Amino acid sequence: MTAQRYQIIERIAAGGMAEVYRGESSGIEGFRKKVAIKRVLPKLSQNQEFIDMFLDEARLCAYLNHSKCVQVFDIGQGAGSHFIVMEYVDGADLKGVLDYLAGQRERMSSAVACLIAQQVCEGLGYAHDAVDHSGQPLDIVHRDISPHNVLMTRFGEVKLVDFGLARASSHLTDEDEDIVKGKFGYLAPEVTRGQGADRRVDIFAAGILLWEMLAGKRLFHGATDLETFKLVQGAVIPDIRTLRSDVSPELYRVLTRALAADPNQRYPNAHEFARDLSRVFLEQRDPATYQDLALIVGKAAASRSRDQRREPKDHGGILGDVIIDALHEFSNLAPEPEPTRGSGSLGRAAPVPSAPAGDFVDPSQWGFDDVLDDFLGPRSRATGSAPVVAPPAPPPQRPLAPPAQLASAQPAPAQPASAQPAPARPAPPTPPTRRPTPAAIHRSNTPVPAQTTWWKKWWG
Repeated sequence: MTAQRYQIIERIAAGGMAEVYRGESSGIEGFRKKVAIKRVLPKLSQNQEFIDMFLDEARLCAYLNHSKCVQVFDIGQGAGSHFIVMEYVDGADLKGVLDYLAGQRERMSSAVACLIAQQVCEGLGYAHDAVDHSGQPLDIVHRDISPHNVLMTRFGEVKLVDFGLARASSHLTDEDEDIVKGKFGYLAPEVTRGQGADRRVDIFAAGILLWEMLAGKRLFHGATDLETFKLVQGAVIPDIRTLRSDVSPELYRVLTRALAADPNQRYPNAHEFARDLSRVFLEQRDPATYQDLALIVGKAAASRSRDQRREPKDHGGILGDVIIDALHEFSNLAPEPEPTRGSGSLGRAAPVPSAPAGDFVDPSQWGFDDVLDDFLGPRSRATGSAPVVAPPAPPPQRPLAPPAQLASAQPAPAQPASAQPAPARPAPPTPPTRRPTPAAIHRSNTPVPAQTTWWKKWWG
């Protein structure tokens, strides 16, 4: 089996904890598959407790295999930070859809809102009941059901992402408190009172999503995080019927039970919540289909693409494109023969060794760190090893002189006047020029750009 390799194409999102890239998984015979690569920010990679929890939760989520949950394929480490390789969802998240509708001064129909909430509950129900290979419960609780973590494809599918990432964020330090800003509006009241969290906190968060889709505005949103926290603690739910006249009594009862302040009065599991939503859904005169959802997602995704093209890129975005271009350039280089010993050529990185089925290939073997060194200058590895120092370029080789000239210290014997001079040795053929690899560019005494320090600081 050929070792798996991922190629970064473009950055598609950035947040307080990680950046998300669109990439490709390549294999033999031209096999390619789109993937999403979530890279933890370098500043968080220094927090070992956060990384340990992050990796534990990522490994836990590898058990999830459901159409309503984004699948996790691999985890690894490269360029000084950890990353997760996940299923790529081509579309928009619920936050983008709600923002698009607000910009168009439109509200989501109650049928579409019920369809989205039902699929969210289906994904939660599966994750809450997931077991490992031996049949032991995994006891997964998402803890961060919010519009950012509800992804929707252009074909009307709904998928949940980032299971367990909120639990890992509990190991952040005080200096990282800005990362969790804006998350308090989707907590359950019992969490704010220090009563712990079980699967019912996800049900309450799913109820918040349904209320916000119907109302077209936030449910718990104060001027500051502290005010939002207090609103959640009070758990005062405005009557949705005062904002929407098309909310049926059945839908109102379902929403009220999901948003009960007392967790014992709430739905005990997501399956019952999804079942009641399906009943409300079927009783509607004009129930929505996946095509109705796909139409909204397609418009929201197109609007986001137009906005991104108009927005100027910041320094981080420009640098990210430079690094992506470097990786893209590296992965597109044609294979070269291995250099012979003593030839003075450094050549390319060693090929990635094969791996047996089921083993994870360390991304540090891909050679990406060396390529980043070629562009950003020598730097220390995250593992604490010594900085990579490029060897000096070998001295230029002079062509060998004829034997008569090598013995210039001795007088040359007299030549007869009739003797013809020996024909001159033809010059060796000039080797064909080829496109230099990034490694050759750096290791040939090319000075490092003046911006290297700033780049290295950004990359971590």
